[in-house]
Amino acid sequence: MCEMNTYHRKISCALLSLFIAVASAHAGELYGPYKADVIRVIDGDTVKLGIHLWPGLVQQVNLRLVGVNSPEKRVAPDCEKEAAKKASEFTQSFIDDAKIVTVSDVELGKFAGRALGRIIVEGKGDLGVALIAAGHAREYHGGHREAWCQD
Repeated sequence: MCEMNTYHRKISCALLSLFIAVASAHAGELYGPYKADVIRVIDGDTVKLGIHLWPGLVQQVNLRLVGVNSPEKRVAPDCEKEAAKKASEFTQSFIDDAKIVTVSDVELGKFAGRALGRIIVEGKGDLGVALIAAGHAREYHGGHREAWCQD
């Protein structure tokens, strides 16, 4: 694509190259805290947020809780889908009526468009810690994930 000679493709390639260079240079750095607005709960450990980066600058991002794994809603046995539904409901309940939501320890995730970080709800604490304490998630730091259902 970058060898094409149109002006727009050259600009797109330059911006893509810049993004990759900046992302590589900042790999491993943690960002935040930032004020955030909850847009929607995607699943137990992932929430779509509007993050206030600068006055008047709000970036929408899917934030996955760092160090946390909750059951999957898709391509999973029925018992895991049911557990995923309960985890999502817990997350929704935890953030409902939150006056102040803050994200911290933000870093790029391995999938495009998604970041990793912590979500703190004023008066309730860290969402990831609460999910694990309630039994709706497990600690996860990479590698093999344990099955949620017993055969």
